[in-house]
Amino acid sequence: MSNNKRWGVLVVEIFTYGLIGFYAVLTGVAGIHQLKENGFQVQSILFIVVSSGILGMLFIPNKDWMLVLLLLAFVLLQILAVVQGVLSNGRLTYTHHIVRFLFHCILVLLVYKFIK
Repeated sequence: MSNNKRWGVLVVEIFTYGLIGFYAVLTGVAGIHQLKENGFQVQSILFIVVSSGILGMLFIPNKDWMLVLLLLAFVLLQILAVVQGVLSNGRLTYTHHIVRFLFHCILVLLVYKFIK
């Protein structure tokens, strides 16, 4: 593999890790904001726990396990978002959940393609 290809793969790996970490931090901050605004709610705590877990998963040396655990975390976040939407708004905003699902799929594909 040439040096240019190695640098390209390294840049994409750093981008993928950074994007997942940024997403986890933003989701955790949203959970903390909900907790402060609405008081104690189980789903807010779960958002914070799952977000913290995603940040921890980025340091797992076994990339196969990291991929499986990220898949599970993204499925859990999707379920939590649906529950949160129904409980707080009384309805679902389908475009929000479709965009969120597509974003999760893109992240999983990036991990599979460039990190695994």
